[in-house]
Amino acid sequence: MQRAGIVTLLLVALGLASAARAQQTESRSLPSVQRQYQHRLEALQAGHRIPQFHGSASIMPDRGYRVLVSIGIAGVPQDQGHFCGGVIIAPRWVLTAAHCVADPTPPNERANAVPLEPAKLQVLSGTNVLYRGGKTSTPTRIVLRPDYRVTAQGVPENDLALLEFRDGFAERPARIATDEQLRRTFQPGEKLIVLGWGTATFDAESAISPTLLWTFTDTVSRSKCQQIYGDGVNEQMLCAGLGTSDSCQGDSGGPAFGYDDRGQEMLLGVVSWGAGCTNKNYPGVYADVTKYRDWILATTAAVPGTQ
Repeated sequence: MQRAGIVTLLLVALGLASAARAQQTESRSLPSVQRQYQHRLEALQAGHRIPQFHGSASIMPDRGYRVLVSIGIAGVPQDQGHFCGGVIIAPRWVLTAAHCVADPTPPNERANAVPLEPAKLQVLSGTNVLYRGGKTSTPTRIVLRPDYRVTAQGVPENDLALLEFRDGFAERPARIATDEQLRRTFQPGEKLIVLGWGTATFDAESAISPTLLWTFTDTVSRSKCQQIYGDGVNEQMLCAGLGTSDSCQGDSGGPAFGYDDRGQEMLLGVVSWGAGCTNKNYPGVYADVTKYRDWILATTAAVPGTQ
């Protein structure tokens, strides 16, 4: 764990958290998800015991929201190797956060980020329980958003990536919201549903959850979020959660869903970054997928309205 200034913003793998530890996170930050990935890999290779999950949270029934996938370390049981989430958005494609699958070499060492080798990853789909059922697949290709970058302050921008697979998924893909649907949905007082296998507390040694967790979290206007985070938040980001429910470590790349006028879910955001978990002063920040809808559809060759 690193100590940092009160408003230091570092790229973190987020997870569904309770509010009990919010007051402790104001001046803390964690290493980037890539370093967490490496730390977990080294611990497993050394034979260290992986902590078990403890905490109270809302568990998603096993048949609910099968559109999510768990991204883990190849060759490691998923309940030990999971480090990020993702969402199926086309028959052979998964959308996740770029920082989950980008090579961890510091950005100032080269001009453009490059993806990890696909063979280093394994993706579990078709189950909400990491140790039971589902199908394990290896991506054939990782496509980072071309303008993805991490700022000098540690904030990821254009934080999206697409994973391609040889075989199609049985699950129905998530539907990506349009800009107009986002404007109607992302209103004061509205809530998003956020899901993931992340930790329940903001702690470097916290364990991931073996079962899929979910929470409703309140929207936060972009203007208010910019007052809190300053230039760290731009027009391609959404904010939600101020101290009661939030995403936390292990949820990066996972979805934030809203509901259209007919009550049907649609994908609005992807878990990206934030200062701590359930911090009453700092909301979670999500990549606004509606701003990248054309790129997603073009890359996956999906037909609008069918994903």
